[in-house]
Amino acid sequence: MELNFLKPKRIFLLSIFTSAVVFSPLSSVALKVEEVPNPRQVSGGWVTDMADILNADTKAQINQMIADLEAKNGTEMAVVTVPTTSPAPSPKNFATELFNHWGIGKEGQDNGVLFLISVGDRRVEIETGYGIEAILPDASVGNIIDTQIIPRFKQGDFEGGTLAGTKALVFVLESEPAQSANLFTTEFTADDSWKILPWLLPWLLVGVMILIGGCIFLLKRPQTVFVSRRKSYIRTKQGKYKLFCADCQKPMKKVDANIIEPILSKEQKTAQKIRSVKFQGWKCVHCEQVPNGKGFNLVALESNSSRFQKCPHCEELTVIRTEKTLKKPRYHHSGIKKVIDKCRCCNYHEETEKRIPPLPPPSSGGSGYSGGSGYSGGGGYSGGGGCSGGGGYGGGSSGGGGAGGSW
Repeated sequence: MELNFLKPKRIFLLSIFTSAVVFSPLSSVALKVEEVPNPRQVSGGWVTDMADILNADTKAQINQMIADLEAKNGTEMAVVTVPTTSPAPSPKNFATELFNHWGIGKEGQDNGVLFLISVGDRRVEIETGYGIEAILPDASVGNIIDTQIIPRFKQGDFEGGTLAGTKALVFVLESEPAQSANLFTTEFTADDSWKILPWLLPWLLVGVMILIGGCIFLLKRPQTVFVSRRKSYIRTKQGKYKLFCADCQKPMKKVDANIIEPILSKEQKTAQKIRSVKFQGWKCVHCEQVPNGKGFNLVALESNSSRFQKCPHCEELTVIRTEKTLKKPRYHHSGIKKVIDKCRCCNYHEETEKRIPPLPPPSSGGSGYSGGSGYSGGGGYSGGGGCSGGGGYGGGSSGGGGAGGSW
């Protein structure tokens, strides 16, 4: 009997082919925005769990919270879990596209929120509509992600993190701006109003002077920040700070800029060059050196300007954003602008079209948004049909507000 053995070269080629088949990503894993079921159309609810990480009880609780929120002030919200956001450029792009494809939020109010969880990307993205950003700014969204969601997800508690994140979002969105104008209203007739003016005017002037003085004092007063020597790298927004050692509570000493420059990465040097981030070194002369080999804490002070964006490749504020109006907004009609993001450190370049909210109606009209068609004319957003293409939701849109986080 003749035995046939594979030659070593054939074995090697076969092993490479097998590994490529086994470990290469499957095209079937890819997910498009249009393939995500719209919960408003499917079940009348607010949750789509494609990743299958939520049980029936958790979904019921989330649906009830969002339904109560929508009934109270009209805010619309979607909680979506997906196995992946591929082939989208990033989970953030996927979230913005899905938000606008469904049209989460009421048209003209743009009061929508998308809570997206991508299990395969190990990423959370919370997208907010234009009308939500004043109530729920990006910093607050980031805080909710960092404190309520990510810690639970790191422990594998997807249900607990999703539920806690939804509760925190609903809590903020339910809070209504204080009606301060109505707190101290007294009714006067035209004949009586002039009598109180001479008595009230001096007190009003004093109050205004105190208010202005207080604002100036708060603006000039530096914030106290305690820095732990065990945390060698710190990021915060630019402002006036007084840095103290968290261990001995004594003031820290600023390190010479010439010492900082050599340790900065290419991306950090680019960010400092375009003035999106200012890097400083601080050390405590009373305690032991920082255990990072440098002997000081590196502090990154981020610019407050929205023209600087984080590059998805460089992971630093190296992107400069410019905008160009393509279609001016009118009363009851949205406009369109082109947003151009270009990284000064790598070849990242992205151009997107975003909606400009309609101009506010004249005060004499008094009819609000009763007659407008909004951005129903369509197709400006990728993924089908602009704000009116989603169905089930009210026709809101997002310009990319919100925040994200990884676990």
